[in-house]
Amino acid sequence: MKDELPNLLEDIDRLGVYQVYTGTGTGSGFLIDETHLLTNAHVVQPFREVAVEMRDKSRIAGRVRRVHPHRDLAILELSQAVDGEVLALSDGAQLRPKQRVHILGFPVGLPLSLTEGVISHVRQLLDEQFFLQTDAAINPGNSGGPMLDDQRRIIAVTTCKLNAAESVGFGIPIADVRRFVEDFRAQSVPFGVHCPTCDELIDRAVRYCPNCGADLETHHHFGEYFEIPELHPLTAFVEHALAESGIDPVRARHGAHNWSFRVGSAPIKVWCCCSEHLNFSSPMAQSPSRGLDELFRFLLSADHAPYGFDLIGSTVRLNLVIHISDVFAPAEHAHLVERVRGFVQKADQLDNVLIQQYGCKPAPETQVDLLDDPHS
Repeated sequence: MKDELPNLLEDIDRLGVYQVYTGTGTGSGFLIDETHLLTNAHVVQPFREVAVEMRDKSRIAGRVRRVHPHRDLAILELSQAVDGEVLALSDGAQLRPKQRVHILGFPVGLPLSLTEGVISHVRQLLDEQFFLQTDAAINPGNSGGPMLDDQRRIIAVTTCKLNAAESVGFGIPIADVRRFVEDFRAQSVPFGVHCPTCDELIDRAVRYCPNCGADLETHHHFGEYFEIPELHPLTAFVEHALAESGIDPVRARHGAHNWSFRVGSAPIKVWCCCSEHLNFSSPMAQSPSRGLDELFRFLLSADHAPYGFDLIGSTVRLNLVIHISDVFAPAEHAHLVERVRGFVQKADQLDNVLIQQYGCKPAPETQVDLLDDPHS
């Protein structure tokens, strides 16, 4: 028993637990087989397509196939098979207070992490539902990740914590999870949402449940699951510009008005700052200890306009700044999209230039194995 936790830490990168990204935030999820991931309904709501990040920082698409808003569960179908370890589902029969529990997830956007605690209550009643209560640390980003026992079996799915209290977190009991997964295995429609009153699976937007007659408009924003979310104008502009630059905007989403992706070896981040500026930034390289005069002459050259460089610590970044007012001026869009396309191309080219010609080192986020080989 005592050796299980060290083994879990040693194997953590092989486990089938992944980070889920949407246009509103991030969460965690785990494989139930090589092409399906289970997470929380609130992690994916109201999106039908999300991004799932692999260990190498590449992302694949996930399509929402089944949602249980009331029980806060959702299943994604992945665009390709992944080889992470599929953790076993416990039967939950032997759970007891003070039993150890291990939580896997991506707290506050950090890499896959493990926290430990004990079960505080096996069946805690909260909002007319039962949860597994624990004192283990739960933070934003953990939602949808697995809670494990000492045998590495899933005993619950992390769902929330009480903000007004310390060390009070909750998981969806494994019995509910198993039933949800088993029902999905028999699903015949591409997409369905459970009625919050009778559990009937509904595959289209309706006002009343065809089984129990419940008024679905009064429950969990039921209709939103069948609608394509209307994009904010800023989001619509960025995602159009990314698509025109050859980037899948869904896989690039990194929360509200945030995007991140890689082009070749270069990482690129996009975010809105102070409601005035839209920023495109790529950490290019780390400055060398010698030859700085030559490097700075290159960085300060007017030839790079409309792009510019800055230096944060020792990291050289390439930047493009767009004023938000221009985003809301349709007449400006065509040339702004061209600027974004040029930025994406330039980012992938210039990290090689800085490293090969000016003696810089790769930035921490640089995809080193994709850098051009000067000897090839």
